[in-house]
Amino acid sequence: MDDTNNDPVLARLDRLTDSVTRRLDKLEERLRILEQDNGEIINLLIAVKAGLEECAGDLATGDLLIEAEEADESPSPSLH
Repeated sequence: MDDTNNDPVLARLDRLTDSVTRRLDKLEERLRILEQDNGEIINLLIAVKAGLEECAGDLATGDLLIEAEEADESPSPSLH
């Protein structure tokens, strides 16, 4: 015969154990979802950073082209 059915304290402990186990399972699932979301956020941030670095490079290249064009437009000293 099962002693749990006869002892209310043991029965209560079993119910509490089941409840805690279910809650821990839910917390573990939430944690897995958060870890997955964090991974996606990190990947997006890496992509944004790469895009910003590319834009910064393009801007720097554009600035160099503008400076070169301005240098070409400036009057050259005459030799006469």
